[in-house]
Amino acid sequence: MLPEGRRGAVAMPAEWRPEFAAGVDARFRVRYELAGPEGAPLLVAMGGISADRHVCANVLDPAPGWWRKLVGPDLAIDTNRWRLLAIDFLGSPGTFESTEFADPSKGLSPDRIHITPGDQAEAVAVVLRHLGVERAHRMLGASYGGMVALAMGVRHPARVGGVVLIGAAHRGHPQAIGIHAVQRWIVEFALRHGRGSEGVALARALAFTTYKSAAGLDARFPHDWEWEDGAPVYAVGRYLEERGREFADRFPAETFLTLSASVDLCDLRPEELGVPAWLIGWEEDTLVPPWLLRETANRIGAPSHLRILNSDAGHDAFLLHAPDYEEALRASL
Repeated sequence: MLPEGRRGAVAMPAEWRPEFAAGVDARFRVRYELAGPEGAPLLVAMGGISADRHVCANVLDPAPGWWRKLVGPDLAIDTNRWRLLAIDFLGSPGTFESTEFADPSKGLSPDRIHITPGDQAEAVAVVLRHLGVERAHRMLGASYGGMVALAMGVRHPARVGGVVLIGAAHRGHPQAIGIHAVQRWIVEFALRHGRGSEGVALARALAFTTYKSAAGLDARFPHDWEWEDGAPVYAVGRYLEERGREFADRFPAETFLTLSASVDLCDLRPEELGVPAWLIGWEEDTLVPPWLLRETANRIGAPSHLRILNSDAGHDAFLLHAPDYEEALRASL
């Protein structure tokens, strides 16, 4: 039986501005979704930049959510027991109410507003106040969402009983930041030539080579090819193209630029975390490698628990069910 569902939106305070939006008169609203029984302990869940407020299927929206393999009735995060709250990230479609710039000569547009994980944490805090929730039991964040969860625990420790960081650290590292920079370069080049959607598809295809481990790709795709128009076409190439175009069909170029840059702007101080933390990562994750998770864990001043697991899925393992991962999630709750 599907859990209860509820959606809504709340405006950010009129006086609020993103951290790096000096000189910009911007108005934002936060779109949220709840899934699970009213009155159950609340969990806040945030995913990667492609995630939205729809975490799992519910009565309001029966479509599969982005965390469908782990959240739902009788799953690792059981919606019979917990109520889940998620938001659309600021910078996503529908989150700009209005934007006016103090200096129009700068040629700024909404996609140039730099939004940090700390800004997203402020949006979560606004929704909790709007819902009358004094304190969520946990905030779970995977990938970019883990950065937001850490920022929430630093900025609003009274609002969460603990944070769960899944494939997420307090900062990026040069290899990951460099890959993101190339992805944005592709999208910006495509926008200048009126082909923004194709740029997003190419950037996402490149991203998928970093989400999976080399061993996982090798096991999935045989080393053979077909000839088309006199050129070899590989199974892995078809897969990347399909994933890229599928993503570009639903993800605007401006949103991609905003949220990709936001990942790289993350520079938090784990020493300032004011609540207990659980960290989960994977040996095969090249975007958020174990050494970086250990650095984050070692710097956290509050009680912390670190679990490093194994998965050929690499960074994408946070989306998939596996016994050791599910046990780690349950333990964090």
